[in-house]
Amino acid sequence: MFRCRDVGQLLYEYVEERLEPPVSQQLEQHLADCPGCLAFINTYKQTMRLSHELRCDDIPQELQQKLRSFIKTKLSSARPSFWDRLRSRLTGT
Repeated sequence: MFRCRDVGQLLYEYVEERLEPPVSQQLEQHLADCPGCLAFINTYKQTMRLSHELRCDDIPQELQQKLRSFIKTKLSSARPSFWDRLRSRLTGT
């Protein structure tokens, strides 16, 4: 059973339809019973849709540099992703 804090960790994979069916079904069960998480997912989807409409020229240079730095830091993290930890927990490996 998913908890609200689990939903945030799976947002991207869920919205991009990259979750394995059993995980997706469990998440959707949680969303059916949790209006707060459903609103959070819908807000995330809307944010993603709007961000795809942005052009690089629309973002100030300073913010572009901060975003690149933030992304590089997150990508270089050695900690296993939530998805990897969840998969391990569900499969028992």
